[in-house]
Amino acid sequence: MKLFPDELENGALRPERLRLAIEKVRVDGYVVLEGVLPPDFVAELHENFLRIFHDYVRRTDPNRGKNRYQMHLPFMPPFCDERVVNNPLALSIIEPLLGEDCVCHYFASDTPLPGSDFQPVHSDIHRLFPGMPISLPPFALVLNIPLVDFREDNGPLQIWPGGTHLMPEDAPIQELAEQMHSEFVLMPAGSLLIRDIRMWHRGTPNRSDAPRPNMAMIYARHWLRTHYPPIGIPRETYERLSPRAQRLFRLENIGGPLVNVPAA
Repeated sequence: MKLFPDELENGALRPERLRLAIEKVRVDGYVVLEGVLPPDFVAELHENFLRIFHDYVRRTDPNRGKNRYQMHLPFMPPFCDERVVNNPLALSIIEPLLGEDCVCHYFASDTPLPGSDFQPVHSDIHRLFPGMPISLPPFALVLNIPLVDFREDNGPLQIWPGGTHLMPEDAPIQELAEQMHSEFVLMPAGSLLIRDIRMWHRGTPNRSDAPRPNMAMIYARHWLRTHYPPIGIPRETYERLSPRAQRLFRLENIGGPLVNVPAA
């Protein structure tokens, strides 16, 4: 969705477009809000990201496939800016689907380098109740923020919309995906991609000459527990957050250490 100037200025979608965005996530599994974050702020995020990412790559092997890295982000400026963790446009879609008591429990990134390959088609979570013949309402949503333009040549996310987030029982994902409609998520830097965590997707090859960084957060119903480590948030950082952001991160490791702190 391309935003109107008044929506960007007010940090709020027009009512009829908000309803449509929520229904797109409910029915299709995702929605994209294009170019939400201002270019100067995205450039600041990108510059700071590369500082810690290059150090991470030097001491870590690829962990999400060939030349592809998942990296937890330090909960510090500029990454923990309210425009990222408590974005009003994103939360206006997330909270109606997950409830106002939802939490954020994942603060990381996914970056394919040149020479990366296709990932297997996958969902980011298992079925909560295997054998249940009905589909559950949304219980976790991923918010992705591209720090560069997602183009056809630099490894955009490939998604399978329109029902794969309903997780049909024992579906042969790899076989079915080859026969089903899929889309490459092409979007400008600073966009917001909100997708159901259950949605089928995969990373694609980066054929450009530069990394393709992407911030990733998971917002979920407060009772969901995953294998991800708690987010370390210094006490003083947490206390500077708005009340709404504090509520989102209330179950994390408040007072805990930062991860992947950039080198001085």
